[in-house]
Amino acid sequence: MCWRQFGFLGLIACTLAFWGCSSDTSDKMNEIKDEPTPLASNFTLLNTELEEVSLTDYQGKVVLLDFWATWCKPCREEIPIFIDLYDQYRAQGFEMIGISMDDERLKVVKPFIKELKVNYTILLGEPELLQKYNVPVMPSAFLIDRSGKIVKAFHGAQGAKSTYEKELKKLL
Repeated sequence: MCWRQFGFLGLIACTLAFWGCSSDTSDKMNEIKDEPTPLASNFTLLNTELEEVSLTDYQGKVVLLDFWATWCKPCREEIPIFIDLYDQYRAQGFEMIGISMDDERLKVVKPFIKELKVNYTILLGEPELLQKYNVPVMPSAFLIDRSGKIVKAFHGAQGAKSTYEKELKKLL
């Protein structure tokens, strides 16, 4: 009898641990609230043509900044969503920027973006940028308004264009 109770309690503990460790993509986890909206940290990185690009180059635009890597399966699944969003909203002042965190850099990034037909800016990330933006997981995306403030953080794959689109439309 004691072993059955112990086993049952163990099952409950394992279930709670599993739920506590799963990725929560709810608005509560992703929304920046109860504190001043932080300004997005500026950076200057190389693009895939080895030209310097700064976040300030996009001043006055709504920007979705996506941290990703070619080896990250959820990242790969999100990219077609970003391609569609960029096609649909770039004429309204929307810019999409992908920041690749691949160690192999151009060797893996160039063939990858060619294969997926990525139509937006891809930059080669540096590890310290992950710390500046406090990136907990990949993919992580940050929606930045026209004044340069981060208004929404998306940690983990969102899985649907409508999740990003809903927030994007508020800023356009």
